[in-house]
Amino acid sequence: CVIGCIALLVVLQMSVSDVVTVELSPADRRLYDDLKSGRGLYNSDDKVTVLNANNFKSRVYGTNNAWIVEFYNSWCGFCHRFAPAWKNLASDIYDWRDVITVAAVDCANDDNNPLCREYEIMVYPMLKFFPANSKSDQMGIAVNKGKNADEIRYTLVELLEKEHMAGRGVSWPNITPYRNSDIKNLWKSIPKSVVFLILIFEDSESFIGTEVILDLHRMESIEVRSVLNQNEAVSKLMGVSTFPSIVVVERDMKTFPLSVHENGREPFRKAIKNFLISRHINVPEEVDPTISDNTQKLEISDLLSLMAAEEEQEKQKHKSKQIGNTVFQMDLEKAVAYSLKHEIPSYKLISGEAFTAVKNYLNILVKYLPISQQGHEVLMSLRNSVFNHKNEIAGEQFLEYINKFDGSGESVFAFGNWVGCKGSKPQYRGYPCGLWTLFHTLSVNALIDNPQLESLEVLSGMLGYITYFFGCQDCSKHFQEMAARSMHTDVKKPRDSVIWLWKAHNEANKRLSGDISEDPEHPKIQFPSHVACPSCREKDDTWNIEEVLQHLKEIYGKHNISKKGMHENTKVKERILTYNDKALVEQLIEVEKKKMFSWNFNVFDISLCVTLYAFSATILILVCIKFVMRRRYKKKAYIHDILGKV
Repeated sequence: CVIGCIALLVVLQMSVSDVVTVELSPADRRLYDDLKSGRGLYNSDDKVTVLNANNFKSRVYGTNNAWIVEFYNSWCGFCHRFAPAWKNLASDIYDWRDVITVAAVDCANDDNNPLCREYEIMVYPMLKFFPANSKSDQMGIAVNKGKNADEIRYTLVELLEKEHMAGRGVSWPNITPYRNSDIKNLWKSIPKSVVFLILIFEDSESFIGTEVILDLHRMESIEVRSVLNQNEAVSKLMGVSTFPSIVVVERDMKTFPLSVHENGREPFRKAIKNFLISRHINVPEEVDPTISDNTQKLEISDLLSLMAAEEEQEKQKHKSKQIGNTVFQMDLEKAVAYSLKHEIPSYKLISGEAFTAVKNYLNILVKYLPISQQGHEVLMSLRNSVFNHKNEIAGEQFLEYINKFDGSGESVFAFGNWVGCKGSKPQYRGYPCGLWTLFHTLSVNALIDNPQLESLEVLSGMLGYITYFFGCQDCSKHFQEMAARSMHTDVKKPRDSVIWLWKAHNEANKRLSGDISEDPEHPKIQFPSHVACPSCREKDDTWNIEEVLQHLKEIYGKHNISKKGMHENTKVKERILTYNDKALVEQLIEVEKKKMFSWNFNVFDISLCVTLYAFSATILILVCIKFVMRRRYKKKAYIHDILGKV
């Protein structure tokens, strides 16, 4: 191991100096960007343009290309399941990028919260289409997500065709079908570089023509146009009787058909490319857009800080496995903070049933959330202020209230770090885990504090919040379905609300077990496990409801809530190590690459290697000096060696 460390670092020439900027290859830069981003839903190898509150308007508005933007939430399970389709779409239509760009905004990022509220993003994921040359007052057109990337692509084709027919997208290729009844003007306005005009004859319900036009519009030697079957005159002139078909037209108006053995975008595109190759016309290979000859610059301290953060994250991941059945105050307050400062204010205007849901949610927080006196006063002040509004409240006004009451002195509902709900990666667990924990805690402590409470008070408050404010549309839908199916029939007594919520949670766990959103380090099980509560199951593995209820009281009761993580500064301090050699950055990148193949170097390891290298280099220098001195002693020059023997 020592030899390996020294070998890895032998190229490093280190000297303390000012922080310097070094250059990285594109591949290494992508790796660095992925590490820095926490490897979220979209990274630098995807063809999805990542937008945020700072660059959204400058990138989207006033451009020649249209935009299709996914507003998503990185903790949303359905967003995780949707992400592969979005990546596939972005890759599939990457050649269309000067016509339409595929992008994404993470609404879970607090900095993007005002942007998502402005564009009225109520559920995740939400797709919005922004036409070419959009004005800043245009809010985008909501687009159906469809079942897969193909359905979304078909929707985009329809939108682009409408845009082009309306006179927008003047810089785009001509995707409007050829409507003239003769062929005299076929070559009119076509650049001289074009050798072949390729006509795709199709019916009005087909997308093949527009898709192939957009796929091949970057090729200067051809021009592709579509002709609908309704244009009977041109179809007859070209001898077309079956749809879809391809006809090639040369400049001398010589025409001939291309045979295609099956219908569809890919067979038509392949037939055209094969024809061009047969005519010795260069068909460019698809180029990976992530590959570039340009090197990018990076401060060494950035990468060292990142690796220190990764090391800390690994430590926290191992710690979380030792936590067991503990509820943490930090998780409860972080869940409340996110709901009050992020989800509820995402509405431009909260009114009607949504306003009633806000009041009911605040009511159960004030009455049953175990929290400090300061936190209780914040919630009381917020509730009273909201209740002073008769029928509605603006999302921004709600946010102003919570920031005002929670902004004096040390904030109670600050966005700290998850403890028990911390996932093995940033996109796992987090808020959904925190919300389940919060709801269990509210239902249990309501029962403990007031055994005679109204049976559905807490559950109704939860249901209202999930229905109107919980951003994961798929999750909200399933919870509402469970509530409609059994909540009113199964909950007759106060204790029933605790049991119903436990059953609902296990039903959700069963549905999501093995899902792409599941944290591999924290698999979704039917809880409590045999280990956590041996008495909760009968010999035939059925549940002992009385024991389960007792177990839930013990876990979620206020007496068991841990203060671990409260008021701790868990942010990893930057370790500013200043070296003036690019080799250090390259070495650290190599360490990260090796970790992908089961290497396990961390910052401490590298520091140790540096020390060992310095020590070894010193020993090597001393040995060399002694060797040279010994040779000098043996070869000492005498006067007769110089003058020769007499």
